[in-house]
Amino acid sequence: MNRQPKLLPLAVALLLAGSALPALAEDAPAAPAFTGHVDLVSRYVLRGATSTYGNGAALGNKGADAPESNHPALQWGADYTDPSGFYAGYWASMVNYSYKQLGDSYSNRSITTWQSDRSVENDFYAGYVGTLDDFSYTVGFTGYVYYNGSNADALETKLGVGYGKFTGYAQTLLKDVVWGNKGDTYFTLNFADKWVHDLAFTASLGWYYYKKEGKYLGTTDTFTGAKCGAGEAFNVNGCYAGDTPTRHGFRHMIFGLSQPIGDTGVTWGTQLILPGVNRFGTTQKPRIVGSLSYAF
Repeated sequence: MNRQPKLLPLAVALLLAGSALPALAEDAPAAPAFTGHVDLVSRYVLRGATSTYGNGAALGNKGADAPESNHPALQWGADYTDPSGFYAGYWASMVNYSYKQLGDSYSNRSITTWQSDRSVENDFYAGYVGTLDDFSYTVGFTGYVYYNGSNADALETKLGVGYGKFTGYAQTLLKDVVWGNKGDTYFTLNFADKWVHDLAFTASLGWYYYKKEGKYLGTTDTFTGAKCGAGEAFNVNGCYAGDTPTRHGFRHMIFGLSQPIGDTGVTWGTQLILPGVNRFGTTQKPRIVGSLSYAF
């Protein structure tokens, strides 16, 4: 889940469900060594999953399902950028259900409530940004730690390349968790441009390669050893009838606008999310998301 490179303006980048990175363009102005932000988003949509992470079962957000938050959520973070190219940072968001309850339900099937002990997602990231002729490149990682979480913490690698206003990333998960399988790789192609009156436009195309079978997601309940029936898929705590795991798929197309509000330090942002499918091939719904961000 998380997590989108910070090659977009702040207000837009935080809505894309991804970990942050410094801008890759060579002609970008030098940023302060330390920066911070506090943001209010109309909903937290993770990597284009607007409707469900599952295979079509009617779980809903109260059933620990997408989006991460279906109502306004507070997000915050801080970044350090060294002139040598090394960077590190932290990003966090409120989540509208409990990853502790969700993770514990893998081995305790009596758990049926998800709204107690709601989680906070914490992303810690670091890496290096360098240049080679007209190109830029990124090597880094992101660690996901959930306050009130169980079977959800993981590490993800990140590789990126940039040219002009375009950047591309590949992010690979290194562990089976309740939100992904070891080997899942999230690919993005991104574009960012600045228009008149400091109006910023961004676009992001997302694609996923999925590991079809994992400890918490697939077609086998690895806790009990039971194989799901025909046309069913295993999703953390049970087998559900619907779409079955797929190897890859188009995840999203996202268009964003953002603009500072005078000299207040506040930036407004909005995004149109045209989603694709999740790991089970289940089609998502289009959404419009808004944000207000304060940077310091």
